[in-house]
Amino acid sequence: MSKPGWWRRAAPYLIAVVAGSALAWGIVAFVIFPPGAPPEDARVPNVTGLSFDAASQRLQLVGFKAQRGEMRFQEAAPRLTVLQQSPDQGSSEPLGTVVTLDLSAGARTAQVPNVVGLVREQADSALTAAGFTTVLDSAPQVSDQPLGTVVGTRPASGARATVPSVVTLVLSAGPANVTVPDLAGRSLVEARILLDQLGLTLGDVTILSGGDSRQPQAVVQQNPAAGTLAPSGARVTVSVSGGRTP
Repeated sequence: MSKPGWWRRAAPYLIAVVAGSALAWGIVAFVIFPPGAPPEDARVPNVTGLSFDAASQRLQLVGFKAQRGEMRFQEAAPRLTVLQQSPDQGSSEPLGTVVTLDLSAGARTAQVPNVVGLVREQADSALTAAGFTTVLDSAPQVSDQPLGTVVGTRPASGARATVPSVVTLVLSAGPANVTVPDLAGRSLVEARILLDQLGLTLGDVTILSGGDSRQPQAVVQQNPAAGTLAPSGARVTVSVSGGRTP
């Protein structure tokens, strides 16, 4: 049998075998890699600075899932803002990967402790322990509280404030000074009324002997002296001339 004759008779079979193999591989490739199949990986988008809900939506659009990670106090970032993400932005990850989002808990706050009535050093210690620092108000406040004790704070005690932050202490300047009036010649009733009006108190009364019993009693001496500055509520002692009680 001649070679050309054999080739002519075998060629159709060989062509059929090759075509069948190509078709089979084509079918397999179509099944495994169908046209338009989505990629298996994608790049993780940047979601830092977004709210958790907005970050979750952006990740879902790409094909990832979001979960909450750590909550950290961050004064500059509103509560539930994404501070950090893992995997990082730009990394190529399989679709369906869970991206962990660390979130802001907002600014840390604490309740301002009540330090009214304490001296400066005690107030400083209590406020420092709560996370605050202190400054003094430049204008002490007239008060019946002892000089130098705390009579108020800004923010007020019980309020919640960001920590660390500054609490202003208002200290007592002590009672207001009052000019002691001249009581000479006044009766005890008149002296008491006048002192009450000025915020002072009538103290001990000494009755001097030897006065004219026909004349009403009147103040002849006083301590502190007239014109002296005395703190509000101070006691003024008097001596009155002997005589009849009005």
